[in-house]
Amino acid sequence: MKMKQFLECEYALSNRIKCATCHVVIFKHELKIGHIFLRKDEGQQFDKKVWYHVHCIKKWPTGEKGQELPLFRLQTLKAEDQLKIKELYRSLQEKPKNKKEIKVLSKQEQYEKYVTVKNLNDPGQIEEDEDCIML
Repeated sequence: MKMKQFLECEYALSNRIKCATCHVVIFKHELKIGHIFLRKDEGQQFDKKVWYHVHCIKKWPTGEKGQELPLFRLQTLKAEDQLKIKELYRSLQEKPKNKKEIKVLSKQEQYEKYVTVKNLNDPGQIEEDEDCIML
């Protein structure tokens, strides 16, 4: 049976749920986001709900194969909380600025980037490229 997944945002109805990231209780009336897993087997329905504080989400939840999941019940929230969730989504979709991009080099570029050694017997004869650091 195929499992359906989606996201849900709402205010906590009680103090009985813990955040899956920080393992601290989500207090009553506090905004929370849930990752819901739903499966139907022979007339029975099984679900698993994983809840998060809004401030604990560092990576937006995705499906099994990395697909985006629909977010339900956003319209039931106050306007400022709707904005909070939309801003969180946008900020997590942007590329991290501190990560370096990986560039695939051709064989010629790889050859040019390597440190070439003219004479292995004389370590003073090593040329450096500006991208290479000699240790």
